Order: sequence, then C-alpha cells, then structure tokens
Amino acid sequence: MTTIDIEGDTLVVGDTKFRFRHPVKETADKGDVVIVLLDVPVGEIDNRNVIGVSKDGDRLWEIEPISDDPTRDQAYVSLYERGGDVWVGNPIGAECKVDARTGSFLEKRTKRW
Repeated sequence: MTTIDIEGDTLVVGDTKFRFRHPVKETADKGDVVIVLLDVPVGEIDNRNVIGVSKDGDRLWEIEPISDDPTRDQAYVSLYERGGDVWVGNPIGAECKVDARTGSFLEKRTKRW
C-alpha cells in the first residue's frame, strides 16, 4: 500500500511529491488516483480546488466549478466517500459525485435546509 502524507501545500504519495497552490485539506485514495481537496484561503476565489493525481506522479485533472459563473466564490469545502463513491461539497449545499479518473461530475444535487 502506498503511503500518503500531507505537508502544508505538499502531498507526498510514496516517493512522489506534488506541490499545490493552497494547503492540502483532505485526500481520497481511489487506487491509482488520489483526489486532493485544497484549502482555499478566505478572500480568494478558487472554484477548481479539487485535483486528481496519479500515484505515478501525473496531475490528471482539476474539477470544474459547480457554478456557471467562474467569478462566484464557491470553492469546494468537503471531500468524502459514500458507498465507494467520491463526493465534494460547497458551503451553500451543493454536492457532486465525481469520477475519480476524469474529475467529471457523475451526479449533482443540492441539500435543502
């Protein structure tokens, strides 16, 4: 099993280091792909803060913004697994099931409070 360590804005997967534009908040290990949630600082807009990397050292994808307006501050704030699927969420209640290999949305839904 490959070890995964978080060191601020650096993710160490086995012997491979990935450096990101923000600190790493969480990861999900999906076999050949590690999905990374970046912790976007308050006041910055970064709606593509979920990234897929391979254990071979390649950056595979960055997630699409959930909003059609790329200037809206709707960074993803949660990354979790449910039933073997990877989900991301934002602070206004949107949740998306993500394809680990491509970063594409497989399902979108909104929590009603």
